[in-house]
Amino acid sequence: MTATAEHAPEIGRARPRKEDARLLRGRSRYTDNIALPGMLHLSMVRSPVARARITAIDTSAARSAQGVIAVLTGADLADVQGSMPNAWPITEEQKAPHHPAMAEEVVNFAGEVVAAVIARSPAAARDAAELVDVDYEELTPVVDLATAARDEELIYPDLGTNHSATWVFDSAEAGTGGNVKEAIAGSEVVVERTFRQQRLIPAFMEPRSTVVDPTGEQITMWSATQIPHILRVMLALTLGIPESKLRVVAPDVGGGFGGKLQVTPEEVITLLAAQRTGKPVKYTE
Repeated sequence: MTATAEHAPEIGRARPRKEDARLLRGRSRYTDNIALPGMLHLSMVRSPVARARITAIDTSAARSAQGVIAVLTGADLADVQGSMPNAWPITEEQKAPHHPAMAEEVVNFAGEVVAAVIARSPAAARDAAELVDVDYEELTPVVDLATAARDEELIYPDLGTNHSATWVFDSAEAGTGGNVKEAIAGSEVVVERTFRQQRLIPAFMEPRSTVVDPTGEQITMWSATQIPHILRVMLALTLGIPESKLRVVAPDVGGGFGGKLQVTPEEVITLLAAQRTGKPVKYTE
């Protein structure tokens, strides 16, 4: 006869955390702590305007700056950077635009990457990024859903619309509840409201950071991410690299709260920079 342990409720019980000792003693290892022999550093040049056509990029001053190895633009990467696929498709009919990691001809939001500087130190990369001169022909931005829905100004003219997808969740069709349409139709009172939600900004303390080492049998990426497996899949799809040739590691992550559930253009650009130079490259915001 086997004795069964008495059930004890977990609510209200103190449980020791296994990771605390290492973190409190300063033995954590974040992505920016990683230092590899011969590692280079990356700094991004970003658009200061919400929407514009790139008419010229002058990188000559940046290329001649002390410590600079290379300067990359969208034109330099156009043949290799591909298009970042939609990571969270909601319908089969959803429209997904061409989405290069680095803008090639047009920028569609303030902060979009238009160039990247690779240098021997973070300071040299940042200083040289200030020397990149970009000329913009500003276009009309679309900054709210109501304006976008009218399709008067198309962000991606080749799609012919600003509508990506329409999704109506039906719990009956999903098998998770009753028939919503019938319930509404049979109700004595139906209240309709339109809600405008605020922008959510997860305030993690650790900035985004990525290190890529292209020198082994596999390309290894360390990244401050919550989704290492999805990141590997998306890198393979974007760049045409066999997934078996990619290794993605998520070290300690200094907060995420959902804000690091995305695959970022900077991760793609860092990998491309490492491939271009043949050396490990680090990017930290």
